[in-house]
Amino acid sequence: MSDQGQDREGSTYAGFWRAVESGLAVESGLAVESGLAVESGLAAPGAAARAQIEAKLASMFAEGRATYPKLGLSAGDYFAYLGERVTGPAIDILDILERIDPAELYLVRACAEPEPQGRIAQRSFEAAYFGELRVGASRLRCTPDELDELTQRVRLAVFKLDPNGRIALLDKTARGELRALLRLMALRAGLDLRRGRGRVQAGPVAGLEFELGAAGDCPDWMLIKDEHREKFRVSLAAAIEALEPKLRALLRLHEVDGVSVANLARMYQVDRSTVTRKLARARAAIFAETRRELGERYGVPRHHFESFIDVIRSNFAASVHRALGE
Repeated sequence: MSDQGQDREGSTYAGFWRAVESGLAVESGLAVESGLAVESGLAAPGAAARAQIEAKLASMFAEGRATYPKLGLSAGDYFAYLGERVTGPAIDILDILERIDPAELYLVRACAEPEPQGRIAQRSFEAAYFGELRVGASRLRCTPDELDELTQRVRLAVFKLDPNGRIALLDKTARGELRALLRLMALRAGLDLRRGRGRVQAGPVAGLEFELGAAGDCPDWMLIKDEHREKFRVSLAAAIEALEPKLRALLRLHEVDGVSVANLARMYQVDRSTVTRKLARARAAIFAETRRELGERYGVPRHHFESFIDVIRSNFAASVHRALGE
């Protein structure tokens, strides 16, 4: 693949680069000249960076194919879709790629293939991910019939086609944890089902409401009663304060100040993997300490706030930004 990668238009990775550059132009209002997004202070990656990125792309595709060998998705289709999900102004491409689940992306893209491959992939997706629907609906104590119906509603929501024939699932990856999103979709579908039957009862579930905007089922639109949100805010702040000072400083630089992993590695004179591991350790410590704080300080059962924590997990940067800002 490395030889092919040298030819921009004939490359296995051509679709990836076109999608990334198109996304940069749209998000940042950039001019596109000779296929490269150009602005003062921002340019397409140089040859060395491209080689490093393409090596990462090759390993991601290999992981996806190894996980789902029967789906037979082409490399070109995989990379073009991956490029769609890596967009935004002034992005560090490797930084974003390191946060993406390669096998998940492979499976989701295969779900959009024509029959029979697409149907096989969709069955594989349901087998791998639809167990989350039972978890998401567990707070509602659904009957088997209700669980079947909400599962069908979620199935229609993720596999529905837009006017251009694109399935909705394609727009739900690389924005956080897909499993968490499916749990939230199940909970919303269950609540809608209960409301339609006049069966929403008083209590914690009745206070849980969803506001949906342009992002559809995005968990960023999940709202929880003010009293619960405040408990979580205090617990999250305490968890961040409990971090080692060096980890907290690293996290602030990355999540609040927007310093990329590559630049952090240069600042600290370590390799990228070291920075990535430290950031992952900081995030894991925050989630664990937040759960502990909720239980010990407020007596909140862990399962009660599991969905709310999933919202924060899928929108981690904004949540930490607010907490550190306060």
